[in-house]
Amino acid sequence: MKISKKLLKNNITISMLGSKSLIIRHLLITLFHSNEIILRNIQLCDDVRAAINILKSFGKTINFNNENTIKISGQINNQLPEEIYCGESATLLRMLVPINHSLQNKGRYTGDKTLLNRDFGDLKDMLTPLGLQYSSDISQCDIFKLPFSVFGYLSSQDNYDIKADKSSQAVSGLLISRSFNNTPSKISCSSLVSAPYVYLTANIINMYGKIIEFNDKTFIITPQKPIELYKDFFIEGDWSLGAMILALGLTIDNCEVKNLTAHSPQPDSKFLELFDNLSIRYQVNEKYKSIITHRQSYPGYTYDITDTPDLAPALMILAANANSPSIINGICRLTNKETNRASTLSETFINLGGKLDVINDNTWIIYPSQMHGGKIHSHNDHRVALLAIFLGLQSNEIVEIDDCECIKKSYSAQFLKKLLK
Repeated sequence: MKISKKLLKNNITISMLGSKSLIIRHLLITLFHSNEIILRNIQLCDDVRAAINILKSFGKTINFNNENTIKISGQINNQLPEEIYCGESATLLRMLVPINHSLQNKGRYTGDKTLLNRDFGDLKDMLTPLGLQYSSDISQCDIFKLPFSVFGYLSSQDNYDIKADKSSQAVSGLLISRSFNNTPSKISCSSLVSAPYVYLTANIINMYGKIIEFNDKTFIITPQKPIELYKDFFIEGDWSLGAMILALGLTIDNCEVKNLTAHSPQPDSKFLELFDNLSIRYQVNEKYKSIITHRQSYPGYTYDITDTPDLAPALMILAANANSPSIINGICRLTNKETNRASTLSETFINLGGKLDVINDNTWIIYPSQMHGGKIHSHNDHRVALLAIFLGLQSNEIVEIDDCECIKKSYSAQFLKKLLK
């Protein structure tokens, strides 16, 4: 892809398709429901397609009412799949292991592309004390990679003590698996990184019945008999991409992003609090669930991405156009992603003219920067490709990006057409 500032519209109105993070949570919850569930405003990215295919392999019926609406119904099979393909989604894998092993005692897990390079030692360490045993096809003592097999049933306990200092996604899977059985339980986390994403899971579970009460790192689960009623959910747009568009919107005459709410349960909506702290002016249209902003100047900021690492690209765009330096802490949370994003995101930013210093391997200082042209390697990482695209839209020179197809992992490519002339 070749892109530059001359392609950017000066007035943008865009309707965001649903957040894959929300969609995947809803889909996994439907494994425990036989009633009909409708999800609207679906974003059929690759990760969501992988989740849909897993549901089908479990016996669920998936019907498409239209391109962005699906209906899920039916019960899971008595004979569950022995092998589960998670595509490129680490979120799906980490959530699914505790769910699957509350239903059966063995499973082989596979994936594709960057997922095959990632270390899942944290998942193994977290769930082994709960009765699961692991065996990897790849013999490496320091890295636990796909494909791997898991044996055993997840132990049924009154109290679970979990250490989740590297990833919270398995905790979300444990919450889902415990919420729809017959045994009340309590999950206590001695440490819990990205806690807002677990709160998001709890809030979505509670849409299916008031099941979980939670406070800080403790979750009290009181399962209820499923209410077999038709449910219909409209999925809010994705805030991590919405934040990037809003940051870009501060450089043009007008930008309206629809299907985002100011008080969203999505952790990445915290980006709007940063607007408030910086006195960045915006409007909230409650009728259309949209956020509107426009060209303006603003100072640099300090932000910690420990709990919201997917906001890193949006924060880099925001920092580049500020009128004073910005500090982003917690970048060590970027290392075990599709790539080591602490490296690939900063490399992309610097290669396009960005001014960035790394401090103590956990902090970026980003200075106001004028982007210029260049060639960018996406490393098959959708966040890297997105950052390059958005920085390219601020460059007077052409930015050439290889393999932009990787953004389909999380997003439908149609959003980009709304930004371009």
